[in-house]
Amino acid sequence: MILPSYFKSALAPLRFMLMDRLAVIGLAVLSLIVAMALAAPLLSTHDPRAVNEVEDASVLVRSGDAETGIVWRLENSLGDVAIQAADDDGTGNGIAVGREGTAYRYTVGEGWSGIETPVDADLNGVAMAADGKALAVGSGGTILHLDGEEWQAIEAPAPADLNAVAWLDAGSALIVGSGEEIWRLDLSPSPQVTEIDSPVGRGFPLYAVARDADGTMLAVGDRGLAIRYDPADGSAAMERLGTSRQLNGLHISPSGNALAVGERGTVVSRAGPEARWSEETVAEMRALRSGWVGDDGAAFAVGRNGTIIERAADGEAWQPASSESERHFRAVMAAGENVFALGSDRFVNRLAAPSADHWFGTDHLGRDLYSQNVHGSRIALLVGFLGALLVVLIGTNVGLIAGYFRGRTETVLMRTVDVMYGIPFEPFALILVLLFEPSLTIVILAVSLLTWRTVARLIRSQVLSLRERPFVKAARVAGASDLRIMYLHIFPNVMPLVFLELAIIVGVSIIAEATLSFLGLGPPQSISWGGILHNARLSGAWRTAWWWNLPPGFFIMTTVLSVFFISRSLELIANPRLRARQ
Repeated sequence: MILPSYFKSALAPLRFMLMDRLAVIGLAVLSLIVAMALAAPLLSTHDPRAVNEVEDASVLVRSGDAETGIVWRLENSLGDVAIQAADDDGTGNGIAVGREGTAYRYTVGEGWSGIETPVDADLNGVAMAADGKALAVGSGGTILHLDGEEWQAIEAPAPADLNAVAWLDAGSALIVGSGEEIWRLDLSPSPQVTEIDSPVGRGFPLYAVARDADGTMLAVGDRGLAIRYDPADGSAAMERLGTSRQLNGLHISPSGNALAVGERGTVVSRAGPEARWSEETVAEMRALRSGWVGDDGAAFAVGRNGTIIERAADGEAWQPASSESERHFRAVMAAGENVFALGSDRFVNRLAAPSADHWFGTDHLGRDLYSQNVHGSRIALLVGFLGALLVVLIGTNVGLIAGYFRGRTETVLMRTVDVMYGIPFEPFALILVLLFEPSLTIVILAVSLLTWRTVARLIRSQVLSLRERPFVKAARVAGASDLRIMYLHIFPNVMPLVFLELAIIVGVSIIAEATLSFLGLGPPQSISWGGILHNARLSGAWRTAWWWNLPPGFFIMTTVLSVFFISRSLELIANPRLRARQ
């Protein structure tokens, strides 16, 4: 079977590519990248636009001094779920509890270790006594007592969501909950829970409770609600703290210094048992979850988005602390010389290094970079191949017409090509974006409207030689029209050169798209390799987050290099001297 000249011309480049080892490698690599683009939804491990959040038992420890600078340093996570509360025994040891029944013990000189609990309910509050005993409360009316190494569950009178607990004395404690529950727990002779009537009775949540210097108990909660319980006569009465905002945390030192913290950076303090409560001014508007104050007035408060503020002593202003994390903190614990901030609720996993969950890490918004790079191949290849096809289509036709008709037609077309050579690429693309709007169409137009000029020159020079060949003159004598001569007789002979230029322009188009996207001129809603580099530059993290820069740069380089290897083999078709050497 004799193949038409078109098919022979089309198969010739493939034959030369298969003869070149580098071209075969280039074909294999480019095929893999094309397959990755086609199967991007299947290969992606995450939604490339989704903000990824993570939860863990985060721990920050305060280190340094006034001379060297104080920094809250992030330590290894204790677990996979958030810590909700923590307390110490006054000698440097402490206990932290969290979601899903998790509990951890801190021992001086040994650090943190896990403690098994008999429940999987969320634990929201904990209180530790000087003798090492502890109480923990949580959702569903969970009450746990730690005496030694094992937690013992205590039956609650109702399945309430309990938020905090504090010791009254060595054998009793006060528990508060989200439905304005106020329960007294007596451990001896056997555990017994007594419900105390609230003076409000409207179901306002109570979030924290602490023992005051005079032996009474103070609980705080929603809308600035404060209730004081006197164990001597069992009465409960409202107390005003000078704020109507929600109070999330409360701490009272043995000397009577008190600190309550809450929403929108609310800080209410009291300097001594006889002093009045006053609201303090802090340069923080995010929610504060927990606070701690010492006998000397030094205080700490922690909250959402890595918020940590400190006060050196009474009368001094609150200052934001330097922190290594933007995670959410729910507890602060001063255990001897160490001060800990503990959390964390679900937080945005920003600028995370490569891991099993995120193979290429995450960006400044917590988006998975592996999935972005996989999806970015689609834009690169689409612009590369579609832009190259348009370039070859325009350039080939202009070259055919100019080289065949000569005369005034050639002069006009070639002078147009000369003018196009004088237009720089980036300013031209910027003008297109300003005239219209950033889109994939604009990127393809910017590539194709300028790059065709080289193709037109090469094809014209080839046609000038071919139009004088005998087979063209014979076709003209036989009465063939100009269009028939150009596209049925001359065009098959320039197809090898067209294939060569097509391969070269694919690489040029990919680089051009990456350049425009890196400059911010690419389609804003699309994900591309150049756009990934653009976001890295804008975030300011591109100098440190190496995992953000390297993958898109590697993919661009690999794709363009594979196309170059392919185009290198096609030079044998367009250059007879190279064929002669082979």
